[in-house]
Amino acid sequence: MLGKRSGRSLRKTQAGPTDYLHDCLALHGQVTEMRDGRGQDLFRIEDETDNVQSSCRLTYDDIEKIRNSRIWNADAFGYWPSRSEVESVLESTEWRFRTLPEEEEKVIEDLLETFHQIELVSVILRFVVPEHYGIMSPPVEKVLGIGPFRKHSERYLAYLDNLREIRHARNFRSAAEVDMALWVLQVGILDDDLLKRDLSDDEYESLLSGFRNDSRLREIRVGNLSRQLFLEMSRVELSEALLATDVSLAGQLAGIQFEQDVKRLTSAKSDDRLAVLVADLLRNPEVLRSIGQIPDLPGDFWLQAVRTRNKAVHLNPPPRKDEVMKLIEGMKALGRVAEGDEIDEIPAVPTHFWESRSIDELAEEQGIDAPQQFDGMIGAGADLWDDEEDFQRFVNGIHGHRHRTGKHVEADG
Repeated sequence: MLGKRSGRSLRKTQAGPTDYLHDCLALHGQVTEMRDGRGQDLFRIEDETDNVQSSCRLTYDDIEKIRNSRIWNADAFGYWPSRSEVESVLESTEWRFRTLPEEEEKVIEDLLETFHQIELVSVILRFVVPEHYGIMSPPVEKVLGIGPFRKHSERYLAYLDNLREIRHARNFRSAAEVDMALWVLQVGILDDDLLKRDLSDDEYESLLSGFRNDSRLREIRVGNLSRQLFLEMSRVELSEALLATDVSLAGQLAGIQFEQDVKRLTSAKSDDRLAVLVADLLRNPEVLRSIGQIPDLPGDFWLQAVRTRNKAVHLNPPPRKDEVMKLIEGMKALGRVAEGDEIDEIPAVPTHFWESRSIDELAEEQGIDAPQQFDGMIGAGADLWDDEEDFQRFVNGIHGHRHRTGKHVEADG
């Protein structure tokens, strides 16, 4: 069990399995004393307001119990309206606390209309219904990775979802206890190292190690931090934003979108290889030209995009920043396909593309006259090269030129 260097043991709130977060909860009074010069007993306020939930009445006397400055610093969370400002509204309203959390959106909005600040609403709900509510505070938002929302009430609801998930997973009595534990974790360990001064090295390291190894809390944090990135930005926008900090990851995201767009353009199956699909597109450019919303891109974009995608995936070698920038710019040029909009009709690559056809059939397809003495053309170039070795040098020269100018498609792995 954790304890102060002075030997005082820490209070446990319940029996049963505990972890580092329960130890953080037990340190709440100790951390508030170190930070504010006095310990805070929030459980005492719970006891003094325990009749509010069942009565569905909220009086200004209840607000004064919650604000009790002798117990804690409630005024730090915002401006509390005076009795004359809100007493008539409080007394004339039936507050449906007994139905919480089922009707919490309505109750939160009603409290916001009266108290105007989501922080004050969270304080009231934390003490009236501690099982399901906690106080919204910057330290806990920070440890959870909560970002901005369009509405304050939406942010608080996301905050509560996290508290309740941890409450259930870690056997806490209430969401309020989780809130207190996370506050201690952020304020006492991650921000200011307050507890390092008052715990033994082993005790402090145990708490810090518990946080570092907490995969569930890490999952919650990453989920909150990435919400705006993955829900509000396209892959192309996200890859462009990441370019300054992680070139390979930016290339991977742009490469995923590139591959998906190529497969949509060619109506490919999931296991079709990207290099083959791009080669088919270049052999059948009308597929691209027929989609008016997409500007034509030069052929070397498609070839280079395959190479950049492969480098980003395999990292052998990793792509250069300028290569990923070109891929991103090309993906932005794809317009609404890159953003995932539906395409009404995309002409498929002709099914007879690889079939053998006669000279007359090829000429008819291209709209030209077929050579009338084709048999006479066979062997007419025999004297263009001095010998077989001279001919082979000519062929090797063609291959070398293609290699130097990049006129080939690398196989994707």
